[in-house]
Amino acid sequence: MVAVYDGDTCRLADGRTLRLAGVDAPETAHEGRPAQYFADQAKAALEGLVRGVPLRFVGVGSGQDRFGRLLGDLVLPDGRSVTEILLSMGCVFVFWHQDVGPTIFDRQLALQRRAMASGQGVWPRLLSLPPPAAPYVGNASSHRFHGPGCPDAARIGRRNRVALPTLGEAFDQGYAPARECTPWP
Repeated sequence: MVAVYDGDTCRLADGRTLRLAGVDAPETAHEGRPAQYFADQAKAALEGLVRGVPLRFVGVGSGQDRFGRLLGDLVLPDGRSVTEILLSMGCVFVFWHQDVGPTIFDRQLALQRRAMASGQGVWPRLLSLPPPAAPYVGNASSHRFHGPGCPDAARIGRRNRVALPTLGEAFDQGYAPARECTPWP
């Protein structure tokens, strides 16, 4: 491991960049934007798991994301999944993608639900935020959700539109916040 960029992306010793499949992490500060809540802790958690440890890469789906990064997981010498550990710690959240099959998605969502229920990592603060005046708007096709006033929410077709009254319900159902109108503190 050469560099950890945030809680879900790192550069491997061979120079390739890896994006952990099926999860997203709070964004670190970049391009003049401040770090999101828990970004530094998520990055530190990934660094703590992988720095100086021999790892095995396991590809997922097509093997690359739309940015050309490797898409997969890292496995520790004891056989544990780095992605699953980060989910259990509440450092990352489920981020559905077509390359992540239903078996992986279901396993990751179960880990996220346990972390939410036990108050790990980001979850106590995130789940204590007051609900919006109107429900969040989820997209059943992309598994992303938007704030009720987000212009992108208005473009979701009726067939794919899902009302999600709270952040807890959105994350419990496997939805991830859309980047454009995120409720992230």
